[in-house]
Amino acid sequence: MKLFDYKLWISAGLALLLSIQLTGCVGGGNTKPGGKPDWIVNEPTKAGHVYGVGSAEIYTDEAEALRRARDAARVAMVQKLRVTVSGEFSQDTQEVRQTGKQTQLIQTVRNTIGSKIPRAKLSNIEVESSYADAKKGVVYSLVKLDRVKATSQLRRQVRELDSQVDDLDKATAKTLPTLKQLQALMPALKLIAQREKLAEQAQLVDMNGRRPSKDEFLLATEKRIYALLDKLSITVEAKNAAAKGMRSGIVESLTDTGLRVSPSAGDLALKYQANLRPVEKGGRFIVFADGSVSIEDGTGRVLSEFSKEAKGVSGASAAVAQQKAVKKLAESLGQELAATLVDKIN
Repeated sequence: MKLFDYKLWISAGLALLLSIQLTGCVGGGNTKPGGKPDWIVNEPTKAGHVYGVGSAEIYTDEAEALRRARDAARVAMVQKLRVTVSGEFSQDTQEVRQTGKQTQLIQTVRNTIGSKIPRAKLSNIEVESSYADAKKGVVYSLVKLDRVKATSQLRRQVRELDSQVDDLDKATAKTLPTLKQLQALMPALKLIAQREKLAEQAQLVDMNGRRPSKDEFLLATEKRIYALLDKLSITVEAKNAAAKGMRSGIVESLTDTGLRVSPSAGDLALKYQANLRPVEKGGRFIVFADGSVSIEDGTGRVLSEFSKEAKGVSGASAAVAQQKAVKKLAESLGQELAATLVDKIN
């Protein structure tokens, strides 16, 4: 064999060997007999880190399958973290009025804000390795998270939010009218809700499951906002005859939700028109109560306009059915008012 042919033969052999080693594997990691990485069945371990493995079938697009495998790996990793954290993630401190009765208005405000704040996502998850098993038509992905680094970043973000809340609190004079204070401080309640999401993630990744605690100033700001909500007063004005007939029931139900109904000069004004439609069907009494409502501030500026309908059913009498319908309508008005406080108060 000529020397030139011999060199070509050696080069071709090395190229073939290299292609065999690389087939189906993207990224590093020890391999098991047959070429599969060991991490598929034995996740790596490293101090201060957590790993996750996910897989996805290849249908038509390997790149799309790889994305699904990585998502599955991230979910598996987070689930692994969750089982290591004891206790509840959320710290739900119930706020009560001086009477000791839980304020539904405050709870509704908090729930409304909480539902608008997306769960904080871990941003430091890295893709460590991937592997495609062509024979089985499956892609595997290995991801990792530096828990120490992630915890440090999340705690820094929490401190930044705490600082923003403190700035808002200090910039809002306590001598301002109730509504004016709430207008300035409601963004702080949203920041606190964001903080809780980040604190939950910090607790999740912390090596000891520790949650960033709330400083006294933050607790004081929360207490101040809830006290202002508790102090907020509202006038209720019926605009037609049917509405006037429902007023006492509306006022009673709004009071039960934690609102202070004032005969005049309230911080907010709830003006409504209402209609009652009684129906008797099969020996049962049904009353539909619908109301068109506007909520205005002290200057007459309309903060919100909406319509609500409620239904009351009774086998006893039309009066009982009407009472139930009015109560449900009032509860809907209270919930809508809480949403107005969150979204349109400033």
